[in-house]
Amino acid sequence: MQQLQSLHSAPIWVFFEKICAIPHPSKHEDQLRNWIINWAAEKNISCIKDKKGNLILKKPASIGFESKTGVILQCHLDMVPQKNNDKSHDFLTDPITTIIDGEWLRADNTTLGADNGIGMASCLAILDDDTLQHGPIEVLMTSDEETGMVGAFALETNQLEGKILINTDSEQEGELYVGCAGGINVNVLLPYEKMEPDITDGAFEITISGLKGGHSGVDINLGRANAVKELATVLNNLDATPFLISSFTGGSLRNAIPREAKAVIVCDPQYKNSIETVINTLQISLSDKYKETDSQLTLSIQACDLPSSMLTHHSHDDLLNAISLCENGIVAMDDNFPNVVETSSNLGVIKQQSDPNNQFFIQVLVRSQIEEDKLQHANLLAEHFKKYSGRVTLEGNYPGWKPNKDSTVYSVMDTQYQTLFGAKPKAMVIHAGLECGLFCNKYPDWDMISCGPTIKFPHSPDEKVEIASVDKYWSLLKATLQAID
Repeated sequence: MQQLQSLHSAPIWVFFEKICAIPHPSKHEDQLRNWIINWAAEKNISCIKDKKGNLILKKPASIGFESKTGVILQCHLDMVPQKNNDKSHDFLTDPITTIIDGEWLRADNTTLGADNGIGMASCLAILDDDTLQHGPIEVLMTSDEETGMVGAFALETNQLEGKILINTDSEQEGELYVGCAGGINVNVLLPYEKMEPDITDGAFEITISGLKGGHSGVDINLGRANAVKELATVLNNLDATPFLISSFTGGSLRNAIPREAKAVIVCDPQYKNSIETVINTLQISLSDKYKETDSQLTLSIQACDLPSSMLTHHSHDDLLNAISLCENGIVAMDDNFPNVVETSSNLGVIKQQSDPNNQFFIQVLVRSQIEEDKLQHANLLAEHFKKYSGRVTLEGNYPGWKPNKDSTVYSVMDTQYQTLFGAKPKAMVIHAGLECGLFCNKYPDWDMISCGPTIKFPHSPDEKVEIASVDKYWSLLKATLQAID
């Protein structure tokens, strides 16, 4: 990454390299947090850690800018830990290995952490540079954003003095975000009954892998395969063969499109050839269906050890129906912003729990720009799972961020963008959860905007950041801070 430090945005790359070297997956940000606290102390920068691990750093205004409006730069400390199945990597101990790939920076078969590491690096670079001109600056670094915006929920109302907030968690250069979707988790415990297989039975593990996955908000409109849903479809296509499911697992995060899923089924060994024939046929069909979006999709079957139990017929049917008939993907598009999803759902996780609680844990994340639609769809999903005896809780509800047509910071940033680059940026609403939605409730007078460089495929091992876009983002951020009155 050192060769990037000759670019205009070198201050960002210096800090991003350090961020990549320090493990900081969600709920394990302590190493990075402590490094920032120590760095701030060395730089004589005020740094406060609140009870939920949020950091607030403060930098006085430049000489002559003391009367300017105070600005809060905001980012989150954690990153999504995802890796390809064949990659050996421990997110709690191993640094992120970065690779310059043409015009992009990516990681070695893991998430890169550009979401929100580039934004975090830019905040630190602003604090570090005494040559920049700006009014009073506060930097808010929230904890545990990716698993439920924990730090933002816990932020107290009297901790910050600025009136303008610039969120650095957007992922498309040339777009200024003025609103975002809210979200809610539909958590399901689906009980099952089990029985023992016959000792003459055979068992087979069916796996779907090699999918792109991605962010369950910004990538939900790309038509990518959901491994959990597709595996359920595969099993439904085996209906000519008498079999029962022993296990079914897939996905790992509610806010990531599942890339892998697997099931173990039990049946009479005489059906081995017919099952393999169907699986091979479905591999061809799925490869053709997703040739544009998931070209590495693999559907495989192999014999495995006979498990000690399998689902009863009733539980088997309930599980497949619950998954197959669960609405997943785009629910509605936004009429006010072209190509923006308004409401969606992502069946992100299924895990199996056994003795003493025989149940599947299923998690669906519902997103929407419209609060009523979000809750309505979450309740429809809840009713769906209840038909199969699921115990449903709706948790982690966070609000969306309604666009402010009279935003001063938008006007300033729009003007600076046109001055710098000779083009007008797009005003956008993002179909993802930004912490701005929560800040609206705690600091209703804040004038907010979100911007960032171009980051593709966050929350997946394909994550990458466009190097040139970081230069433009850095120029825009500095010019905006200087221009704010």
